[in-house]
Amino acid sequence: MSGKKPRKSAGKDSNLKECTYYIDGMHCASCEVLIEKKLIKEKSVENVDASLGDGKVVFQYNGEKPSPDYLTSIFKESGYTFSERKYKKEKETPIFQVHDGLLEINRQKLAGAINVLIAVLIILFGFKAIEDTGIAGNIVLSNSSTYFSFFIFGIFAGLSSCAALIGGLLLSLSKQWSELYIESDSKVQRLKPFTMFNVGRLLSFVILGGLLGALGSALGISLNRAPALTAVVVMIVSAIMLVLGLQMLGIKWAYKFKIALPKFLTRGISSEEKFKGKSMPFLVGALTFFLPCGFTLIAQGLALTSGSFLRGSLMMLAFALGTLPMLGLISLTSVNVTKKPRLNALFSSISGVLVVLFSLYNFNSQLNVLGFKSASDIKIVQGSDAKKEIATVPVDENGVQIMKLTAKGFAYTPQTETTLKAGVPAKMVVDNQGMQGCGVYMAARGLIKSYVFLEPGENEVDLGAPTKGTYKLTCSMGMVPPVTIKVI
Repeated sequence: MSGKKPRKSAGKDSNLKECTYYIDGMHCASCEVLIEKKLIKEKSVENVDASLGDGKVVFQYNGEKPSPDYLTSIFKESGYTFSERKYKKEKETPIFQVHDGLLEINRQKLAGAINVLIAVLIILFGFKAIEDTGIAGNIVLSNSSTYFSFFIFGIFAGLSSCAALIGGLLLSLSKQWSELYIESDSKVQRLKPFTMFNVGRLLSFVILGGLLGALGSALGISLNRAPALTAVVVMIVSAIMLVLGLQMLGIKWAYKFKIALPKFLTRGISSEEKFKGKSMPFLVGALTFFLPCGFTLIAQGLALTSGSFLRGSLMMLAFALGTLPMLGLISLTSVNVTKKPRLNALFSSISGVLVVLFSLYNFNSQLNVLGFKSASDIKIVQGSDAKKEIATVPVDENGVQIMKLTAKGFAYTPQTETTLKAGVPAKMVVDNQGMQGCGVYMAARGLIKSYVFLEPGENEVDLGAPTKGTYKLTCSMGMVPPVTIKVI
């Protein structure tokens, strides 16, 4: 695709000449957009098409041709060098390779990989440390809690496993959005897509939170009875995130999936005269209301019982504002590195690794929600031999099977056997001793309808007369290590 500058007159098209320059210093797709948008502003230039893969730019001009030295000077800050001759590319070598029986190490690539790994580990351990404090679990919310409590709850949501969903989504889109205003020297201008994302998110939480409060149980039924649909939506989003993450890491085959916007669109929608440049990020932000993590589900559930549009709106607004610092940090970091190619490449690598990890984590969690086999089953298999001798759970005097569990921290711990007899009435007694996050919304597809909200203390869940099969008991987001329940 070529970028097209408006013609001064139709008659001048026949005078257009074409020129090809080779470029040294390009690192990613953002470089293509930056070069095209800056070069198209030159007086004599009509069409521009930059290619990262070929390391060149092809443009048409009318009149005086910009020289390689001139272009190198105007792109000096970005680190690009232009030439009429093709730059000899050094052969790409892996970090480790065996040559003539000797192990060779690409020290530069190894150092870069180590830096990325260290940064990723620090971020992940930081999330884990905050989650392990259990502070979020000690924030007890009700529909009468103060708005400040909802705000604090939102802060911990942004710093917890919920960051894997919304934070990961924003990270995966940050590269494309940064390209929209990449030529602008104004940081405020480059922040526009991210600002619109967060504005869209806040407004949707206000409006839809108010609707939850006003319509109450009617909306509550429709939202809480679709765990499978929610899981499928999250899996689709996670698959898109995975591809975008691999593209950020420069994995060549991932570019076969054209999730990125076409160049002519990225140039068009960044136009100040067109609202499209704002509408897409705004819409994505608004739709995050329908990608609820466990913390969001709790806030939405309480908004349902708030009893008024105003109360529901303010509850969800306070919660969304709490998640804003982490999303704002991602936005600012993305904007600050956009015009620094080398730093941008490092940020893309770190972000790419995080996005891939978050997407795989989300995808695996939704397999748990749907009751399918997942990586979580490895732990279950390893620990499944302890109670093999006991066939089924105990039965009370009324002939009802009673399965008992304790819900505490971020785990469901069986207090009895987890094997039931098919066709025999059964119930599950769950003692909530301080379950955290999404763990208070329990799910078991095929065994439990919808989600079960765990109140503090004992909760009884009627399982009816279960049918034969193997079921997974986990939280609404599939993040609590699942408990396998067998019905024989």
